[in-house]
Amino acid sequence: MEIYTLKFLHFLAIFIAGGVGVGGAVIQSVHAKAKQAPSPLVGRSMQILGFLGLGSLVVLWLSGLRLVGVIYPGADLGTAFIIKLTGASALLILSILANLHIYKSSKNKTPPNANFMKPITSLSRVALVFVLAGAVVTFNN
Repeated sequence: MEIYTLKFLHFLAIFIAGGVGVGGAVIQSVHAKAKQAPSPLVGRSMQILGFLGLGSLVVLWLSGLRLVGVIYPGADLGTAFIIKLTGASALLILSILANLHIYKSSKNKTPPNANFMKPITSLSRVALVFVLAGAVVTFNN
């Protein structure tokens, strides 16, 4: 039963993180093309999405580590798994940095610094590719 609960939480967190990632990218893209800052309401929504994304990454980490411990105790899952963990670590760190910056910006009632956020967004996408590629190779059964 523990494995099913952990997998459910893990997949739910993937679903939330994916929705946040796609939704956030669409909102940013629309505002960038319009050369318009988000309204305060949209900014608040993006802040909430950021916290949801960060929370889902934490759930992914906790459930994923426990799943590995339950399903593959003591197993060396190989280089692809290390690549997956490296990408996941980068994604978590970048999400924390972005959330802290957005929180600070909203507290100061200023828009987020695009020069700070753009590389974080790009690096997060690269990290996600490593996570997905590492997972595909590691868990190919």
